[in-house]
Amino acid sequence: MASLELRGVGKAYGRKRVLQDISLTFEPGLTLLVGPSGAGKSTLLRLIATAERPNKGAILWNGKSGPGSLRATLGYAPQAVDLPEDLTAREFAMHIASLKGLSLSAADKQFGAITDAIGLHADINNRIASFSGGMRRRLIFAQALLGDPQVLALDEPTAELDGETARRLSALIVERAKTAIVVVTTHLADELAPFARATLRVENGNVAATASSRAMEGVR
Repeated sequence: MASLELRGVGKAYGRKRVLQDISLTFEPGLTLLVGPSGAGKSTLLRLIATAERPNKGAILWNGKSGPGSLRATLGYAPQAVDLPEDLTAREFAMHIASLKGLSLSAADKQFGAITDAIGLHADINNRIASFSGGMRRRLIFAQALLGDPQVLALDEPTAELDGETARRLSALIVERAKTAIVVVTTHLADELAPFARATLRVENGNVAATASSRAMEGVR
């Protein structure tokens, strides 16, 4: 079974310590990260997504350290990203697919299916410059799913979306969590919690399972 492990991970920016001595083990299923703004949820997700490196500790993918093997099977949707305004959504997705080393024909077919499911398909040949905030959010989400990654790190994926579109994304998240490790920061914890393997609260640099969450090996 696939396993993503954080061992004594800490992160600081200068003198500001954001996360300290985090030890977690993630297995296939949905894990929610909740907590107040500025608590370190997005920082923890960036570490999982190898977008940043910890100041201490190690992150292991199937027992191996180093970001290379994890990046090869990772899908990451940050909360904010500078998208290439002059590209169409489809061109951008195929660029991401090429960076992942995916078959472009297969990725294009998959991108079409994902965007159809989240109500973006009619706009995939339009330039990103014309996209609203919600459309950009859906595009960032769609590119993360390309290639069926074994680890999905999603930072507030339903932000700026109307209720129906948020439900569509949530349904895809739940479906992917049947076979992949999916870690999500969200303000919609109540909606996703029934499908979650664990709900973790991030606060004051620490992470703990919530009272309603299933016990999670290695949480301390």
